[in-house]
Amino acid sequence: MFRRRYFGLVASAFACAGFIGISTVACTDGRMTNGVSEETNTVAGILVDGSGKAVAGVPVCAKHFQVDTVVFNDTTDSDGKFGFPLLKRGQYGISAKRDSAAYYESVDFEGSEIEVAAKLEKTGVVEGNFHLRPDTVSAGIKIEIPGSPWQTETDEDGSFKLEGVPLGVQPLWAKSPDPIHFHDAIYVVSVGKKSSKFRGPVPTGLFEIFASKASESENEAPGSSESKSSANESGSGFDSTLVGALPTTSSDEIVRDAEVVASKSLQFPLSPEYGLRSWWSMDYLSDAGNDAKKVGDARGWTEGILLYGVDSLENGPSQKALALYGADEFGVIENDRGILDSATAMTFEAWIYLAQLKSGEYRKNIIGKLGFGSSEDRDVFSIAILDGECGVKDISLGFFIADGSSSGFDCSDAVFATYENFDKWVYVTAVWDGKTSSLYINGNLASQKKVSVERIGVSSEPIFFGKESMDIKLDDVRLSTSAITASDVLYRYYLKGGAI
Repeated sequence: MFRRRYFGLVASAFACAGFIGISTVACTDGRMTNGVSEETNTVAGILVDGSGKAVAGVPVCAKHFQVDTVVFNDTTDSDGKFGFPLLKRGQYGISAKRDSAAYYESVDFEGSEIEVAAKLEKTGVVEGNFHLRPDTVSAGIKIEIPGSPWQTETDEDGSFKLEGVPLGVQPLWAKSPDPIHFHDAIYVVSVGKKSSKFRGPVPTGLFEIFASKASESENEAPGSSESKSSANESGSGFDSTLVGALPTTSSDEIVRDAEVVASKSLQFPLSPEYGLRSWWSMDYLSDAGNDAKKVGDARGWTEGILLYGVDSLENGPSQKALALYGADEFGVIENDRGILDSATAMTFEAWIYLAQLKSGEYRKNIIGKLGFGSSEDRDVFSIAILDGECGVKDISLGFFIADGSSSGFDCSDAVFATYENFDKWVYVTAVWDGKTSSLYINGNLASQKKVSVERIGVSSEPIFFGKESMDIKLDDVRLSTSAITASDVLYRYYLKGGAI
């Protein structure tokens, strides 16, 4: 495992050196220590083999994730003990290798002493291909197990191979060649003897967040009244409906929840800012005159959301959220300044909370650029909840797309996914690339379909938020004129809806 419930510290001198591509574990050029008996050691452990027997004379290395020159080296003593006098705070990888077995784990050092249970495991191979986009390979990219000697660079075809990696769940870090447009990526890898399974990408800071939460929970007694009261303070922004909805805090849960990615299709996540036209964070209200309120567009493209029947915000996944109860409470962007005119792609992202609905025959708009039944309407898109329409037999989430030339939506140009996530927050992403529409729920693909709409024309229809007989909440709504990939969607889900 690469996540450990500890905090700790580290400092100075680098190099867990290994072959580029073949990667062996040898720690060189780092600060040498003298075993676990030193009083100054802040990280210490006993290295054992597969049978639990202590092993002596094995080099062990501790390397900082972010600072290559911060490395410590030690060799296990006759009792298998090793230790490091860490000084610099942060995440470290601890690694060792003996014959065909190896050990790796990461720890967070925040000043407290850390004791690790180090065990040599059998090893396997991690190999795949990295791309910037599906049709663009990434050559010369640095690939590594963070804080370890297992590192290499991709070949001309974007391929890479790491050998001798300990079996189990490990992080794989890929450094972006273009940080302005693409972010670094961490893939969660289930290492096998002959092949590995990849899940991700997820943000590079995610594992630090996991470890921090784990350490805090260890310092609190389970079910303590202090813990419960602090979590539910009105000023904390805590929302019990988020339980089970926000991105996971465990690498095991990533393995459980995220879909496996083909090793030939590993990608760098596109920056959430690329192609972004509008972002309604739902964190602030402003006066719009005549006692009306407005939610501003953080990117300034549209005039903002004019609210009817709403005078305050509620707690949401990211600070505040817009809550709309019934058809009399809704929002509208009357002038979107042609945000989707002539578009050949779009991406919609939002945290959505839907109160339970009964079965029936209906289609209720959650967010959409559409009219409400006039022959003069020039509809463009709608994220809707529906039942009994378009051949849908169960309550489903739908993503409708049209070219803006006529009234109404064609069911053949819509994609649907059965919806069972009522009364909790869900991260929804809808993507149209001029050929295909895709609908994602909580980072995973829920439904996908070829559509006939290739280009959106000119439409002056407003963008409506709600205006239906249902209760909904919305947070971090984003609209882009580019089509993101499945890798981008999952990455943004772990960024909590793409909010930066």
